[in-house]
Amino acid sequence: MSRIDPDSTAETLRARYEDVVHHEANHELDAEAFASMRASPRGWGVGALVVDAADRVLLVRENGQWYVPGGRLEAEESPEMGAVREVREETGVDVSLSGLAGIAEQTFSHQTTAESFVFRFAMFEATPETTDVADDPGLPDESISSVEWHTSVPADTYTRDLVVELLGQRGSH
Repeated sequence: MSRIDPDSTAETLRARYEDVVHHEANHELDAEAFASMRASPRGWGVGALVVDAADRVLLVRENGQWYVPGGRLEAEESPEMGAVREVREETGVDVSLSGLAGIAEQTFSHQTTAESFVFRFAMFEATPETTDVADDPGLPDESISSVEWHTSVPADTYTRDLVVELLGQRGSH
C-alpha cells in the first residue's frame, strides 16, 4: 500500500477498503489542554485491533487507561506498515493485517475561541503471529505499563464504543 498525506481526509483512506466503520467525536478543551494537543505532531495515528484464535483482544495500558496498540504514522510509511510497526513496538507481537476496520476522527476545540483541529486514527484488523507479549512493552519514551490479552473490553478503554462495535462485527464480545 502507498503512504497517505498527513492532511488527507478519512474518505481518502476509506476509499481503499470496504465496510469501514467511521466514528466522529468532538472534544472541547481548556486553553492549556488545547495548546498541549495542538503542539503534537500533525498527521494520522495508526494501530490495530488484534484478536487471537481464543477471541481475545490485545490492549496496552498507558497512563491509567487501556488502548488499542498504535501511535503516529511516520512520514514515509504506508498506514498499513505503520500499524504493523506500532503493534510490534508497543507489544512485541508481530501481526498480519486483514483490512481496515475503522477510522476515528476526533475534533479538538478550544473552549473559548473558535480554533479547532482534527486528529484521525486508522484501526486495522490484525491476527497475531504469536500471543507472547513483551516483558518490557513500548519504546523507552513511552509510558506503557502493561500489555494484556482481554476476553472483554475494559470499561476504561479509550474509544471503547468503537472497539466494542468492531469486535461485534467480527461476531465476538
